[in-house]
Amino acid sequence: MYGTISMRAILTYPIISAALACLSLQGAPKGAKPNIVVILADDMNRHHPGFNGGPVSTPNLDRLARKGTRMTQFYVHAVCSPTRAAFLTGRYPFRNGMEERSHGNDVAGMLTDERTLADAFGEAGYYTAIVGKWHLGNWYKRHLPMQRGFDYQYGLYGALIGYYTKCRERYYDWHRNGQVLREEGYSTELIGREFVKVVKAHNFDKPFFAYVPFNAVHGPNEAPPELLKKYTALVENRPGKQSPSEKQFDATKYAMLESMDQAVGTMITALKERGVLDNTLIVFFNDNGGRKSNPPFRGGKGDTLEGGVRVPCIFHWPGKIRANQSVDGMMHVVDLYPTLLGIGGGSLRQKLPIDGVDMWKTITMGKASPRSEVVHALPGENADTGVMSIRRGSYKLVGEALFNIEKDPAETTDIADAHPEVYKALHQRLIHLVAKRRTPETHKNITRTIEQPLLVFGKDENANPPNWLPPYLKALPPTKRELKNSKRKGGGGSK
Repeated sequence: MYGTISMRAILTYPIISAALACLSLQGAPKGAKPNIVVILADDMNRHHPGFNGGPVSTPNLDRLARKGTRMTQFYVHAVCSPTRAAFLTGRYPFRNGMEERSHGNDVAGMLTDERTLADAFGEAGYYTAIVGKWHLGNWYKRHLPMQRGFDYQYGLYGALIGYYTKCRERYYDWHRNGQVLREEGYSTELIGREFVKVVKAHNFDKPFFAYVPFNAVHGPNEAPPELLKKYTALVENRPGKQSPSEKQFDATKYAMLESMDQAVGTMITALKERGVLDNTLIVFFNDNGGRKSNPPFRGGKGDTLEGGVRVPCIFHWPGKIRANQSVDGMMHVVDLYPTLLGIGGGSLRQKLPIDGVDMWKTITMGKASPRSEVVHALPGENADTGVMSIRRGSYKLVGEALFNIEKDPAETTDIADAHPEVYKALHQRLIHLVAKRRTPETHKNITRTIEQPLLVFGKDENANPPNWLPPYLKALPPTKRELKNSKRKGGGGSK
């Protein structure tokens, strides 16, 4: 698509951010402001859903793909928090302070002077809701969703929880509007049901921006029993050599994905029943490559190879976006910020310039992508974001290797020796961007910063836990860490 790029093109970076920061986007659809629903999958393997030819029954996602447009060169970051921050700010993680994942009991979060999509949509007259996984700061109030522009919040603050217990180890993590919430059930199903509740309660005289980041199919690997039984039978009968544990792993991931698809189905039904589906843009994508493999690409989560950063993306809006269309234009998750605000009539006037570009004409009409460069990871970033990497036109630098992505999307042939001038230019570009990096907040463990024991994420919630929480945590089965420690001490595994 891009062909061979010139040295001048490589070395000359378009000066777009400053201009975009002062302009509202043109070309947005006319008429009433649409509702916008962004659905995010977590750690989904590219080749698992039905719309990509996978073995999992995903009829609802398949329908969105069939009746919408699929972006075939949609890029995110190699791990979760950087992608989420890039989506919400339109700025690369090295600018918004989220180059690194928010780990465990971490006190760090996204830099507080960043303007979020929720902030911007609120200014444009939208009601804003997040239903699902936040993962951009889970302790101090300043980092939590309702301080970052959302009118409504439901779900988990941190990286992962047990799908039934809502716990990470013995730390509880399930909330509504800044209050710890006791809720029974499978978290994926609960996220879908909560979205339905919000839709039923909302007065659609006011437009609606909903961000629905599922924790599926991220670990721990837990699935509804009826779906797990279905896929256990499926993997038992497939050809090829695979260990029992590998079969069980796949069966569980498949079941978790189908459960998420069912939740998406309940969401679509709710929009249809309220009569607003035709005026609702639905966007679906994945936060990073799935674990292990993502054919036809090489690499997975944590890699800046294509399998770690190139993910499925669907746009669905009846009458506004063409059905059954594939668009090959290069797009990055930061581009959602100006694109969605343009559609919703929001402003891009803000203090911090954005890295995203408006992709509306590319999405709807298949026009050539205005994006020529994607920055995956800078030199010196946290190791879990992948080795330094940048793509410019057809060329992509991954560590010390150079690939032509148009000719070699599987990244099998290193052409650095054959194109030393391209290698040098891309490397220099990354070094230049290092100087633009903003200092992130200090990462520190919660248990070292407070006196009271940690029971639940959220500093204020932990200071005043409900009466039911300590007995609930105490009654949980031993964690893997507790069992391991017990064995070391010669115990029998009891608490």
